[in-house]
Amino acid sequence: MDHHMVELLQNIPLFNELTYTELKHLTSITSIRTYEKHTLVFVEGETREAVFFIRAGMIKTYKVDEEGNEQVISLLQKGDMFPHVGFFDDSPYPATAEVIERAELLVIRIDDFDQLLMEKPKIAIKVMKMMGQKIFQLQERLQELISSDVFRRVVHTLLRLADEYGEQKGDGIFIGLPMTNRDFANMVGTSRESVNRVLNQLKKRQLLDIDRKGILIYDLEALRLAE
Repeated sequence: MDHHMVELLQNIPLFNELTYTELKHLTSITSIRTYEKHTLVFVEGETREAVFFIRAGMIKTYKVDEEGNEQVISLLQKGDMFPHVGFFDDSPYPATAEVIERAELLVIRIDDFDQLLMEKPKIAIKVMKMMGQKIFQLQERLQELISSDVFRRVVHTLLRLADEYGEQKGDGIFIGLPMTNRDFANMVGTSRESVNRVLNQLKKRQLLDIDRKGILIYDLEALRLAE
């Protein structure tokens, strides 16, 4: 079991520079949990108890405003860590995390993880870099919400998803994420109706196609120019 857990931890980017002995020690504070689709891993405002690493599956994190509108913050996949904030303090979970594809998660209690960061500066530096990247991405999205119209936000979201999750398919890029039309609209920060109008415009211009499996972008450069 220890050797299997060592292999799992070694495949997590945050831990890939640790020695076998260090990884073996890490197994003593790590557990594995399996979550079915639509299960909530944690809810915004709950006491923060653990840090999670995705072994398999996909997670979406989101916040809900006072009117009940959901704003998707991020889609997380194999190798990702979450949450990215709140170390060395008692702050609650900053958002809700929901499983959108059956997930296997490696779990480390927050106290143990804080101790690990103090003992392993290299890991602490990696975590700080990740936090910096997330803050930068959130700032970009906030600026986008403030200054861009719906068309530009839809196109920019498609480009970001293509960059992060897209796979080459012929001459195009295929985005095969297990997300609903509502999820996509919540990422853009608008209604499903508004998103559908923009997507239909892009389909008519033969820039992309959509089916139940995902979104196929025919020409990434042409889509960038459309923005």
